Amino acid sequence: MSWRRFVPLVGALLLVLTGCRVDMYIDVTADDSGAGTITVTVDIDAEAATLVPGLAEDLRLDDLITSGWTVEGPTQVNSGGLRVVVSYPFESPAEATDALTQISGPNGPLLSPALKRTVDGRTVNTTLDATVQLVGGVEAFSDADLSNLIGATPWRSTAEKLGVDLNTSFSLTLSANLPGEIKKSTGTVADGGVIWNAPIDGTAQTVVLGTSETKVDGSVWKTIATIIGFVLGAWLIIMGLLIVTVLLARRRKRPMPPRERRNAPNSNATPDA
Repeated sequence: MSWRRFVPLVGALLLVLTGCRVDMYIDVTADDSGAGTITVTVDIDAEAATLVPGLAEDLRLDDLITSGWTVEGPTQVNSGGLRVVVSYPFESPAEATDALTQISGPNGPLLSPALKRTVDGRTVNTTLDATVQLVGGVEAFSDADLSNLIGATPWRSTAEKLGVDLNTSFSLTLSANLPGEIKKSTGTVADGGVIWNAPIDGTAQTVVLGTSETKVDGSVWKTIATIIGFVLGAWLIIMGLLIVTVLLARRRKRPMPPRERRNAPNSNATPDA
C-alpha cells in the first residue's frame, strides 16, 4: 500500500466509528546548508486500530522505501493505537521540494510546496511556501474505490448521518524549523519552529515562512592564525624599533676620528701656520 493509498484508508476509518481519531503531522527541518529531514507521522488511536485488526500487517510502504524514505512502524502506541513514521533526509531545497510533493495528492493535504535557499554574502535566507488544504474537506480522503464502497452519497453527508464530528476525529499539523531568525510567517511560533493546522472544512491555509541567518566563520585555525599574526606583527615592529634605537645609540657613542674632529665646525684645533 502506497502512502497516497493510506489517506483514503484514514477517511474510511473516520466514517466507520464516531469515537476513532487519526492525527497526521508533517515536519520540515532544514539547516543553513540547505540539507535537512522531512518527517511524516500518522497516529491512529486504539479504537480505530481495532476496526481494522490486520492494519499493521497489511500496510505496505515498500514503494516509499524504494523512493528513499525511511519507514518506522506500524508500532503500537497509546494503549493499542498504531503509529507510522516515514522520514526523508534531503541534501538540497530542490530535493526537499520533490519529496514534499510525494506526500500529497491533487486534493491535498500539502499543495504546491517549495523550499528555497538563497545566499547573499554571509547571509543565508530560507523560505517555505505551500498551501495546507483538504480540497473539498473530507472529500479529499476519498478515491474511486472508496466512493464505490460507501455509495454516491457525499462524504460529508455520510459523516453527518453517522454522527461523525470530523473536527474532533482528525487533525493535520504542518511544522517547520528553518535556520536563523524568523522574518515572515503565517503560522504560529511554537517550540522553536512554526506550525499550521489544516482546516477540515476544506479552507485553504497559506503557508509562508522566511528566515535569515548570518553565518559566522567558526574556523578555529583562522582565529588562531589571526592571533598569531597580530602577535608576530607586533613583535617584529618592537624588534625593529629596538634595533634602530641600538644603532643610533652606538653611533652617538662611537669616537670621532681625528680628521673628522679637525673638520668639525665646533673644533678647537689650532689651524696650521
